[in-house]
Amino acid sequence: MRLWNENKRFAVVPAGRRSGKTELAKRKLVMGLNQKKAWPDPKYFAAAPTREQAKRIFWKDLKELTPGEWTERVYEGDLCIRSVFGSELWVVGLDKPERVEGVPWDGGVLDEFANMRETAWTEHIRPALSDRKGWCWFIGVPEGLNHYKEVADYAASGKDHDWGFYTWRSSEILPPEEVEAARRVLDSRTFRQEYEASFEGSSGRAYYAYDEARHEVPGMEIRKSLKLAVCCDFNVDLCVWEVAQTDGRTVWVLDEIALRNTNTAEMARALLARYGAHKAGLVVYGDAAGMSRSTAGMSDYAILSEMGLRTQRVKRSNPAVRDRLNAVNSLLVSSSGDVRLFLHPRCAHLKRDFETVEWRSGGAEIDKSDPERTHASDALGYFVEYEFPLRLHRPDQAMRFYK
Repeated sequence: MRLWNENKRFAVVPAGRRSGKTELAKRKLVMGLNQKKAWPDPKYFAAAPTREQAKRIFWKDLKELTPGEWTERVYEGDLCIRSVFGSELWVVGLDKPERVEGVPWDGGVLDEFANMRETAWTEHIRPALSDRKGWCWFIGVPEGLNHYKEVADYAASGKDHDWGFYTWRSSEILPPEEVEAARRVLDSRTFRQEYEASFEGSSGRAYYAYDEARHEVPGMEIRKSLKLAVCCDFNVDLCVWEVAQTDGRTVWVLDEIALRNTNTAEMARALLARYGAHKAGLVVYGDAAGMSRSTAGMSDYAILSEMGLRTQRVKRSNPAVRDRLNAVNSLLVSSSGDVRLFLHPRCAHLKRDFETVEWRSGGAEIDKSDPERTHASDALGYFVEYEFPLRLHRPDQAMRFYK
């Protein structure tokens, strides 16, 4: 009822399976057909990850829900209903997001949003809604901690009046015996995701100890008595550096600098633009490969040194990936339950890494298939492993001792 009555421009609706969210969305779309606008041709869309999926979910029902006296013509090939009011309702697949470009839309529904391309909303749909200040519903079941969670978190934050967050469990709609039948055959994580609309992290998460509620601190500020650690991962697109502080026990990640199509000098200039007043207290940590990597004939660390960032703590070689991640996880939550690593919400890439980076099959390396991921967490990891290494005594089993 709140979803229906609040009429937010952007409504994010992660709800349980078979709990009525798509049925509400179909009616929202049809009711838009006879709404008067300042222009003669209002346009609405019902979208799913693929065209066939969108057709299966929406097409038959939308035709049946649209009153006959409202319908001027139905275009079966184009999946379009044209009304006598001049408005149109289209069913589209977003396997090719460019299908929605070039058209000023008055509103639409993105079903199974978690399975759509991450850039479909930001690069294709949102701009197409701007001309007419169109509305959009994001509906579906969560699918891990991906872009759907980011949109849901933004809507739930309450900081943007145009956005609303709405969620409910399948048990609020389906018969109890049906929900219990699903519970008996599904593992607990899948059941929570599918029937309780819970955003669940993968069991293969590399940073399994991270929890947003426990580790994010919005009011975090610079401690003037402590140096600033500049945590570097030298990449070109995307390049992310983290800015952190530590008192020798706890780590606070204060800020994040992220640039595209960049280089070491540009990143350093962006850093100094923000923290030039603390230049004497900046300490650089990072990837050991930066010692030999060449940028304009100089190593990354030589460039930083020439720009005044001369205090550098870099190991001769990088630690094993698992050792680095174990060091970070131990600060997130130690075996005794101590939490010693906190981050500001502005560190969006680091947060996303903590939530989504996974181990590859076999558990020796992390999955780097997504070009947007791992840069922020790698950068922080070099700093953490340098200052908080996990020292384990490994006796040589081949050695024999005699009295």
